[in-house]
Amino acid sequence: MRSFLLIPLVAGGLALAGCATISQEACLQGDWTGIGFKDGQAGYPQSRLDDHAKACAKSGVSPDPAPYFAARAQGLRLYCTPDRGFQEGRLGHSYAGVCPEPAAGDFVVAYADGRLLHDAESRLRQAESDRASADRRAEKRDREARGVEDELRNPALNDEQKRELRDRLNRLRSERRDAIEDGRRADWAMRDAEREVSTLEYRFRPIYRGW
Repeated sequence: MRSFLLIPLVAGGLALAGCATISQEACLQGDWTGIGFKDGQAGYPQSRLDDHAKACAKSGVSPDPAPYFAARAQGLRLYCTPDRGFQEGRLGHSYAGVCPEPAAGDFVVAYADGRLLHDAESRLRQAESDRASADRRAEKRDREARGVEDELRNPALNDEQKRELRDRLNRLRSERRDAIEDGRRADWAMRDAEREVSTLEYRFRPIYRGW
């Protein structure tokens, strides 16, 4: 087992919402079994109940820990599977180290596999974005350069004006060449990322479900 992956994967935990974790209506209903099951199924840590307690304080309601944690444990059984671990990693979600042994070991390995694919797909999206940005810059500089060329055809220009326009034209042409070169580099990065994504998909598709 690749237990050395545990530290970087669990660091950071799950990001908790900045707003209340539970509505006042849910606080008053007091279905702590249902809430606990959903929280376990979502992979929230035990501290989630403390957040619910803060949210329910305005209603004068205190959570009931016993049914909450019993149901949360049931929800974790659905969360702590290799398929879910892979899905969470591929989506770029964080992992709060909530899975008990022995399920934790398989979950973390699957999560790490999912993160490999997530990172490769992120690199592909970034390369595609870089290529599109480079194309836009090249097209814009080309339009601007053609505009300057048109201005240079004006017979009324003096030598100083012609010199300034030629300098500007040279800058635009240089920037267009730079943009084209950036586009080429983005193309290379896209091809590398596409190969990596394809390789990882071929490797993981037979192992994990739910693609």
